[in-house]
Amino acid sequence: MDKYTKPDFTRCAVLTIDTQNDFSLPGAAAEIQGTHEVIPRMNCILEVCRSRQIPILHVIRIYKEDGSNADLCRRERIESGAGIVKPGSVGADLVASIKPLDAEELNYEDLLNGTIQRIANLEWVLYKPRWGAFYQTRLESFFKREGNRHGNHHRVQLSELSKNNHI
Repeated sequence: MDKYTKPDFTRCAVLTIDTQNDFSLPGAAAEIQGTHEVIPRMNCILEVCRSRQIPILHVIRIYKEDGSNADLCRRERIESGAGIVKPGSVGADLVASIKPLDAEELNYEDLLNGTIQRIANLEWVLYKPRWGAFYQTRLESFFKREGNRHGNHHRVQLSELSKNNHI
């Protein structure tokens, strides 16, 4: 690793992607195979980040009951009544083991309107309307603002923790 690729843990943040009950728990409405198995490792990493004051951002999906904001691959199921990550449902919530102990309840209306919600110290939740966390979200500006707020005047280095890369 050289100076350009070596992680700088004084200027990083961790993202979790779609680690919600409906995607992560065995037998859930839209279970993504393999996710449940990596949750314990994710939890260990998040606990280390919390103890070292490394910011954490949970990026989530929320599907309106009518399916109007759902991906095409899931829209028909939702229109047929499948309640996948429906606002206010248990399925839309973060998996309990990765949530901070003092987490605030999610405000789904604000999240759907683009608010990045603080749920605990140095921990937030962001709704993403499509597959990418940066697509039509305020993620980049949020990290620039938070990086400056915490004394980092350079771009914040993102360490993306996704269930898909099986860290």
